[in-house]
Amino acid sequence: MKLVISLAAIAAALGCGAPATAVHPQRPAGPVLDQANVIPASDEAALSDRLSRYYETSGNAIVVASVTSLDGETIEDYANELFNEWGIGDADTDRGELLLLAPNDHQARIEVGCGLEGTVTNGIAEQIMQTKLIPQYHPQHFLEGTLAGVNALIGYLDTSTPANDNGPHSQVCLARAKGSGQ
Repeated sequence: MKLVISLAAIAAALGCGAPATAVHPQRPAGPVLDQANVIPASDEAALSDRLSRYYETSGNAIVVASVTSLDGETIEDYANELFNEWGIGDADTDRGELLLLAPNDHQARIEVGCGLEGTVTNGIAEQIMQTKLIPQYHPQHFLEGTLAGVNALIGYLDTSTPANDNGPHSQVCLARAKGSGQ
């Protein structure tokens, strides 16, 4: 027992412990990453084409990612970090959304960019999660749940008006806008 504790203490002192944040996958060339292999290849290609066309016509980027593990991070932290690392959405408008699925960790999340948070509020994202994704993911119908979530996001973006305005609303987005002089 003392040997194990001593080795752990040495490893921690030398910085050999677990990383502070997970190593995230590289951004894919298109809007779909299926690292967890839950979307059949033909459906993945069709979804990628659909989301690429949607971005071209609307300016709203929706990215779908399935990962094999959250590497001990919370789904909220992992999604936020991945969203920011990948730079989802146009840099000027930040109109992007990430639908993240971690099936081995039994977690999913919709991360919304600052430019869309007045339209897709946390409440709307949670409603889509509870009514479209989770009912399908629970019996492991990942393709069906992902498509239902994407359809709901696109439907909502195409038919709604912003809750207040197109500006940032969360503390994180307000701070980011203030720091950039917007």
